[in-house]
Amino acid sequence: MASLLGKKPDTPDTPEIEVPMDPAQIKLDEEMVERIAMAPLVARVREQLNEADTSRYVAENQWIKNLQAYRGVDSNSAGKNGDKTEFRGSEEHKPYIRTTTVKTRAAYAQIMESLLQNSRFPLMIEATPVSSGAPNIAVMDPNAPQESQEDFGIGFNGDGQELSPGSTQANMSWKETDPLYAELSKGHDRSGGQFAQLSPASKAASQMNKMIQDQLEESNASTELRKSVFEACLLGSGLMKGVFSEEKTIHKWTEGQYTPETIKQPKVRSTSLWDLYIDPNAVVFDDAEWVVERHRKTAKQMRDLLGVSGFRADKVQQCIDAGANYTNMRFEHIVRQEEAIMNEGKLWEVLEYWGYISKEEALTAGLSLDGDAPQVQVNLWICGDEILRVMTNPFLPQRIPYFLFNYEADAYNLYGTGVPECMEDSQKMMNGFARLAVDNLALAGNMVFDVDESMLVAGQDYDIYPGKVFRRQGGQAGNAVTGIKFPSTANENLQMMDTFRRQADEATGIPSVSHGQTGVSGTGRTASGLNMILENASLNIKTVIRNMDDDLLQPLGQMLFFWNNQYNSTKIPEGDFDCVATGIRSYTKNEIKVQRLQTLLQLSQNPALAPMIKLPYLIRELVKGMDLDPEEIINDMDEAKIYAQIIGMAGGMQGGGASPEMPTGDPATSNATANTEGAGNPEGI
Repeated sequence: MASLLGKKPDTPDTPEIEVPMDPAQIKLDEEMVERIAMAPLVARVREQLNEADTSRYVAENQWIKNLQAYRGVDSNSAGKNGDKTEFRGSEEHKPYIRTTTVKTRAAYAQIMESLLQNSRFPLMIEATPVSSGAPNIAVMDPNAPQESQEDFGIGFNGDGQELSPGSTQANMSWKETDPLYAELSKGHDRSGGQFAQLSPASKAASQMNKMIQDQLEESNASTELRKSVFEACLLGSGLMKGVFSEEKTIHKWTEGQYTPETIKQPKVRSTSLWDLYIDPNAVVFDDAEWVVERHRKTAKQMRDLLGVSGFRADKVQQCIDAGANYTNMRFEHIVRQEEAIMNEGKLWEVLEYWGYISKEEALTAGLSLDGDAPQVQVNLWICGDEILRVMTNPFLPQRIPYFLFNYEADAYNLYGTGVPECMEDSQKMMNGFARLAVDNLALAGNMVFDVDESMLVAGQDYDIYPGKVFRRQGGQAGNAVTGIKFPSTANENLQMMDTFRRQADEATGIPSVSHGQTGVSGTGRTASGLNMILENASLNIKTVIRNMDDDLLQPLGQMLFFWNNQYNSTKIPEGDFDCVATGIRSYTKNEIKVQRLQTLLQLSQNPALAPMIKLPYLIRELVKGMDLDPEEIINDMDEAKIYAQIIGMAGGMQGGGASPEMPTGDPATSNATANTEGAGNPEGI
């Protein structure tokens, strides 16, 4: 019995049952791990946003003052942002003299008229003085001696024009780029004008210029530029964003069937200064380590992100399902004139970050890196706690894709000075003296009565109207009711207001005559005096346009050129190009340029000077100055020869009356139009 009790009963082995994991739980756990890994990156971006928001508080106050002055609203309405002004209780009338509005519009109109006077975006592609692609000069003489390499800038190691490994004559030949060059040889014409001389480098630059102008027109760059320039005049700084790739659909039909084609196009657009938060440690924009752009997006705009390449569709959908999360900033009730967001509960806040992060943060975010660089420039899109998009900067060379330019630059501040800020004190003084004049006239233009009730019968009505009769008890006539008139000081106040209006002209550099003021006195009464005033005033606008050339147009043109080399390299003509901002060039009046070219053209009629002047270049520049397309006006060399023969034959018929094949007459006395060679005509036209 004891043995039986001590013996353990035999029990069959029970197999372990594996419980399958719920796929939804697995996905939830993965999302939780990813969110925890991404949380430091999201927190860092939001911390930088708060830092930039706090640092620009003073600048925002000034922008609000500028905006209110432009709208003709007193700054006491802007008290919610920290700046408040109270009226005196005696100020019954509060007119606002909207000189700031007129000056801002005048500055904007002058700048845009100068930049877009040819209806083209103010950018130009030109051939470099020494081209490393297509040569600057080529001749149609097949037996022309080849010039030395020094003539084409290939002379020393390190000059940027070394041969790449594997280069051959076939893939180096600039003739392969255009059949027009098949009969050309490098070098100048040594035959004394028997062969035509062309510039393949200029031809390639012209083709490149047309392509970029077409891309700018397709992206509505001129309209976006207008928005940025207006904000620069108003707030002191403007912003453009680009260059980005945009998928564009080309609508095509083949044999009646709709066959659309999708191509890549560069895109530039305007960005509001209110929405971009810049690294506060940067004194100039190029020194900024990061920027954050704040977007207000509707539900439709959020759904549009689902189909955009690079965005994580699942994260975008999660943000949409979680509901709107937009909160307005402190300035929005003034800038957008809203006490509350109009679409409250229907807007999402999306942050777009461009800047550097550490290599460890990039690896944590799942980016694959090449090289051993300690930091990486990335683009992040964040909504709430979710990262909608994370990628390295795809453009080469890498740079933050924003361009900040100032109306008047401040050497010690990132942001510039606008027109309203320049005339802020003058505007306040004009308003003050106008109000004094109106308040004074409200008293001086009315009668105030002194009534001696002891001389009148009691119980009378004291209302004053024509034919009123006062009943008296006695005393001398006229002493019971006496009219009092206050002195008028309106003229003195209006003179002071006009003085400060002229002070506003000096402060802004925009004279009143330039935006339609009448009754001009002094120097502006004569045509020469008025012209002198306007020429001096143009110096201020020239400075603004130079700021735009240096900070916006020149780097934007370079980015467009880089984009084409990266995404559109098969359509780029072979050559060596410079991107030139033509803002200040456009400001120079074309009429003056045309007059100078015409004077030079007259000099070419002198037989002694004609061989020294390049007529094709002169004619081409003259056509450009007339705002015409040289390609449509000027014949190429083959067409020129045909027309020269026609003109020569027509001249021979007029001179001697013989047939075109056998012209007669003394060559010295024949019609000049028959001479297709000679001084001033090196092409033989």
